[in-house]
Amino acid sequence: LAAFRLPGEAQQIDRILQAFSDSCGQVCEESADGRLQLFSEDPKRASDAAYLLSFSIIMLNTDRHNTNIREDRKMSAADFEIGRA
Repeated sequence: LAAFRLPGEAQQIDRILQAFSDSCGQVCEESADGRLQLFSEDPKRASDAAYLLSFSIIMLNTDRHNTNIREDRKMSAADFEIGRA
């Protein structure tokens, strides 16, 4: 993973994340044993959670390590919380 690099195009990143999250959703323990049905009957609930988590990690990592983002424009914890709402 140290050499893994996502493409720069948003549509390509979205497709990669969608494939990753669908794969995770299929093997998710909570999805398989029905625990996610407590909140929703939707079988894609686990893949949606994986997509949201992986997208958030990429967004935070990019914000933290991209040298093109000025320090005064970097996201704070409060900014991230507002973005999740």
